[in-house]
Amino acid sequence: MATEIRIPKLGMSATEMTLVEWMFGDGETVEKGEVIYTVETDKSTTEIEAQASGTIHPTGEEGKVYKVGDLIGTIE
Repeated sequence: MATEIRIPKLGMSATEMTLVEWMFGDGETVEKGEVIYTVETDKSTTEIEAQASGTIHPTGEEGKVYKVGDLIGTIE
C-alpha cells in the first residue's frame, strides 16, 4: 500500500509553502527517516523526512506553491 507524501503543517501560521527541491527522482529507493524534499515558508526552509521506506514517486513540482495537506507524491 502506498504512503502519501503531503505538504506538512509547520508552525501555527504557515498555510502554504514552496516545494524547493526533491532529493530523489521518480523510482528511486528511499528509507524511512531520509530527507526526501525541502519546503520554504516566508520564515524558514525545512527538510522533510520520509515516513516510510520504499520506491518514491514525486508528483509535486519544484518551485510551485502548495497548501498544507496537498498531495505531492507517494512512496510504495
